Amino acid sequence: MLRVFTIIALVVNILWANFAVEPFVVVLRAQSGQLTDWVTLKTNQDVRPVPVELSIKQRLMDIDGKEVLDSPDSDKLVVYPSQLVVYPGEETKVQITWAGKAKPDRDMVFTLLAEEVPVNIPNADKGAEQSPVTSMSTLVRYRAVVAIETGKKGRLIAKSARIDSIGQKVEILVENSGLGRVATDGMNLIIRGVKYSDFVGMNTNSIMPGEQRRFLLEIPFIPKASEIKFGY
Repeated sequence: MLRVFTIIALVVNILWANFAVEPFVVVLRAQSGQLTDWVTLKTNQDVRPVPVELSIKQRLMDIDGKEVLDSPDSDKLVVYPSQLVVYPGEETKVQITWAGKAKPDRDMVFTLLAEEVPVNIPNADKGAEQSPVTSMSTLVRYRAVVAIETGKKGRLIAKSARIDSIGQKVEILVENSGLGRVATDGMNLIIRGVKYSDFVGMNTNSIMPGEQRRFLLEIPFIPKASEIKFGY
């Protein structure tokens, strides 16, 4: 599964992480009707209770296959509970469920964002009404992957080829016109019968249905889109 998706787990102050989320990849299998799963939140034994807020985000990629970190919320999945307190040494289960009106008809992917929320703590040695407040900002933020697999196949097509803006490489724009994801790990470009495996853009996140991706390749000519094929 680690080869299916490039997992980005952004953890702030990792040495002081107060909670963890497992697993980092959750797969819902629409073809078998399995559209609910769970993740586990756990804390270290020696930390205070940790308030955590969870949300489901759209997992969007830029043209180079890097995750857009400020992506909007998604209403296709529900996480419950979305707010909870994880106590020292304990594990808490959180449910993730498909909430769409119809069964998924294509592969999809989302981000489960789990954040330790800020807490205001009054200083105990001051009067309650006049006590200064210590503000604790977000300490830990995890980004996990929630994938929905339908068993359908992806289909890459080349849209265009041109010299990139720097003028050093050929920029090849591709699109997934199928209903399944297309993994880029181990992908080859085949142009005029020659296989190319060393190009910018490979080994990044999978290309989801409808997504476009840019590959940069050092070759001495600009191929036609119809000359570009894909293999593994």
